[in-house]
Amino acid sequence: MGKIILGITGSIAAYKGAEILREFQKRGWEVQVAMTEAATKFISPLTLQTLSSNRVIVKQFEDVQSLEHITLCKEAEALLIAPATADFIAKMASGLADDFLSSVFLACQKPVFVAPAMNQGMLLHPATRRNLETLRSWGIRIIEPEKGYLACEDEGLGRLAEPRKIVFEVLSALGKELKGKKVLVTAGPTREYIDGVRFISNPSTGKQGVALAEQASLMGAEVVLLLSEASPLQPLVKTQRFSSSEELLKKVLSSDFHWLFMTAAVGDFAPREKFKGKLKREGELVLRLEPTPDLLKEIASRKKPGQVIVGFAAETGNFLERGKEKLLKKSLDYIFVNPVGNGKGFASDENQGWLISREGEVFEIPLSPKEEVAREIIEIILKREEE
Repeated sequence: MGKIILGITGSIAAYKGAEILREFQKRGWEVQVAMTEAATKFISPLTLQTLSSNRVIVKQFEDVQSLEHITLCKEAEALLIAPATADFIAKMASGLADDFLSSVFLACQKPVFVAPAMNQGMLLHPATRRNLETLRSWGIRIIEPEKGYLACEDEGLGRLAEPRKIVFEVLSALGKELKGKKVLVTAGPTREYIDGVRFISNPSTGKQGVALAEQASLMGAEVVLLLSEASPLQPLVKTQRFSSSEELLKKVLSSDFHWLFMTAAVGDFAPREKFKGKLKREGELVLRLEPTPDLLKEIASRKKPGQVIVGFAAETGNFLERGKEKLLKKSLDYIFVNPVGNGKGFASDENQGWLISREGEVFEIPLSPKEEVAREIIEIILKREEE
């Protein structure tokens, strides 16, 4: 990993700097904190120094070595200013350097990210909008604030983006392993409707697919996630929703991608007839089911040169045999086979299984959090495709 400079300015949201710091550390990054004098009124430098294990720099001359604002920028991968007040954004846009953090900004030749936090009126003021546009024109990435309850007891736009989202956007922009790759991920269960309110589905939540999409983004890919309407998850990547297997197929076939991860739990059968409205409970109901489209086979048959298609199969036994059979039958590049049932697979935070390549190689992935499983799947495929 590397080092991030975290600049904290004098906003009531400054206390969230500790959460942002922790989010970076969870992902193995070192954090160097620089604060404005005003920020120290909202959160103690000692708190951030204790969490980061690095000296927190506040004053321009008294607390730092000569030219430290320059050497820090050379060591770091990026500069993140979060929260950024209207005052500090104006200072950045004007090129002022009257404190340590503004000097760091002017000296920094690395990617710069700004997460504003302020009252809605201040955010929407023409001066602030102009200053933000100036920063954007210089290639600085603005992590947009959210709507919510503000410190002034108003509801509106200006709330600092959630720390997890801020860190995700920074690290996604810095990711290099999949830079230039377009990755499409499908996740969650299909719904095949019987009538206007009832449907056939399965207990998938889409967690593994969301983990794959977010990990691919953190590795620098341009990611689109097709997520079931049944999934309650709120991913950090660009997301489109789907319901039925037919709708999912249309969305995949109309998408442009280099890699496709088909983690969606597609139902094998759908009612032959969909009843209008809501069926009344009157006597026996007989349903005739017909097979749903074989999405993987249909998609693989239209595969373009350079595309990689990865299937996922949830099984209850004979994992490797069934996985290899599906891999060949559907003409896939890889398939990940995992056990389900008895608390495994669906709706769980952990997963395990075997990734099988088109050449028949088998890579066992032990029981791990789904984020780690996703990362390992991507790394195995990346290594093999680069050989």
